[in-house]
Amino acid sequence: MIGYFDRLRVNDLNYALNTLSEKTNQIARNIANANTPKYRSKKLEFDTVMRKYFSSANPVKLYTTDEKHLQPYSAPLNPIDFLKLQNNPSTRTDGNDVNIEYETSELAASSVMYDMLTTITGNKFAALKEIIQR
Repeated sequence: MIGYFDRLRVNDLNYALNTLSEKTNQIARNIANANTPKYRSKKLEFDTVMRKYFSSANPVKLYTTDEKHLQPYSAPLNPIDFLKLQNNPSTRTDGNDVNIEYETSELAASSVMYDMLTTITGNKFAALKEIIQR
């Protein structure tokens, strides 16, 4: 998996870090609302967002007859648009469906992934710095 991330561009790593940050923020919101009646927990699936990002990251180039013709611009995907209800089956009597054990395990997994991505990003910048200094 690290070899895959190592081939990514800095912009791709930036988007992945921002997406993972948003996922972590949503987990924190779920935990903060664990005692809020009728609160429905939400999740952001990192893999789904990144698959969509990479499927739209390299659009087909249009044929142009002049170098001044513009290519279509596609705005970056907003990870918040991918938030969805978890629909946990264990809704409590007050309507809240936050499962603290699940949320803390998701938080730990996100933390490990974030650490890995920041390390890869740091290595990418170190390699670029070395190339520039040559």
